[in-house]
Amino acid sequence: MNDKKKKIKIIFAGTPHFAACHLETLITSKHIILGILTQPDRPNKRGNITTYTPVKTLAKKYKIPVFQPIQIQNTTDCTEILNMKADIMIVVAYGVILPKFLLNAFPMGCINVHASLLPHWRGAAPIQWAILKGEKKTGITIIQMEEKLDAGKILYTVPCNILNKDTTNSLLHKLSRIGSQAILIVLKKINNKSIIPIIQDENKVTYATKLSKLMGKINFFTSAKVIERMIRAFHPWPGTYIEIKNIKIKIYQAEIIKSNLIYQIGQIIKINKYGIQIQTKKNILNIQKIQIPGKKIHSVCKFIQTKNKLFQVNQILTTESIK
Repeated sequence: MNDKKKKIKIIFAGTPHFAACHLETLITSKHIILGILTQPDRPNKRGNITTYTPVKTLAKKYKIPVFQPIQIQNTTDCTEILNMKADIMIVVAYGVILPKFLLNAFPMGCINVHASLLPHWRGAAPIQWAILKGEKKTGITIIQMEEKLDAGKILYTVPCNILNKDTTNSLLHKLSRIGSQAILIVLKKINNKSIIPIIQDENKVTYATKLSKLMGKINFFTSAKVIERMIRAFHPWPGTYIEIKNIKIKIYQAEIIKSNLIYQIGQIIKINKYGIQIQTKKNILNIQKIQIPGKKIHSVCKFIQTKNKLFQVNQILTTESIK
């Protein structure tokens, strides 16, 4: 097989930084990126300034054609993409369900890089739910896409350990590296016709539902273990927080202190340079890094040096159930 035959013509679909990492690997490979499909430009949270998606920014850098259809279900809006006659579409966190006509448009099909070990954690937030549930392992699964969400045949998997201090952000970095290399391996196997697709076991399916900002409010009537996982799972988004005097205080890091002592749930037991200790339903949550609105993220050690009186020993933090 000569080098020319080894080059696969690709349409890439993706939106966030996770997708951009995969795209950059493909751009620097021997394969050919004909076009990029990404979500429409939207205003950012600060200043309401319209910004490019990370994938579009990278595409512009390498002068690759970019397509941002408003209605992906409309064949008219995808005419240019279809006319490129690509061999395959590679989808990484595009964020929109693709229509059947696109899934069937490429000789080598559409393949998707998913951040879990399928069939476990199908859906929008697989990394977050793996951390929330205290799992010790996740990974990358590459599937042949079909109409049902994340249900296609498995082409390749790579496991990845979840460490005790891992956040969604840190796992995204690890999985983006793993996925970027895995996609090259899969393309080689497809080229060599050595892929053996595996049907997913529907009896083992779990779903990673979308997250909301409301889920980030800390409820001290759960255990310190659950809250600590939540803080890591929701970093960087939607974030975790408590409210004191109508001020939303974001929590960025905490640890569990095992204790048989029972104070009132939500009671601040101690404040020192090591953290703010709060009684939960089980054990104590020691908050180590926080952010007050309009301020930078600070360690509690630096925060108490400001002599801010938001937190006081024996104060009871009101809590509500997470909806």
